[in-house]
Amino acid sequence: MNWYVLYVMTNKVNQLVTYLNKRDGIEAFVPQYEYFHRSSNSYEIKPMFNGYIFVKTEFSQIRFNQLLQTMREENKGLIKQLVNHDVSALRKEEVMMFEQLLDGKHIVRMSQAVLQDGKAVINQGPLIYFQENIVKVDKHDQVAYLDLSFMDRRIKAGLKFNR
Repeated sequence: MNWYVLYVMTNKVNQLVTYLNKRDGIEAFVPQYEYFHRSSNSYEIKPMFNGYIFVKTEFSQIRFNQLLQTMREENKGLIKQLVNHDVSALRKEEVMMFEQLLDGKHIVRMSQAVLQDGKAVINQGPLIYFQENIVKVDKHDQVAYLDLSFMDRRIKAGLKFNR
């Protein structure tokens, strides 16, 4: 299974996800994360990367490029395909990271932690696999920042501290 990443016009994200998911052999989605929204005092979900669509498919790079060319000709709002050394498929390590972080609905759910010696110790949730990658925690906003970066952005995930 190959994972590709597309950068699209923000107002076209949902339309393009729907368009791609109507095609056989393609699963398109927007990775999201659960976070605590202080003003509403509730947990909400928002995209991890605005304007980006992830695509899982068995399509080879050539076949996927042909699909993208068709989308460009139909003016579907595609801006560009993320490419690394002429290949846009994510590297195996990146796929593994997202498979561990995301649930079946492509959401990074809140993790649970306790504070020990000034350090977050994860006892539940997807960050259990990435405890050593936590470089900063914001207890007030219930967020952890990881030293994992993707698309030159640091990964951020929800983190609730148990008392």
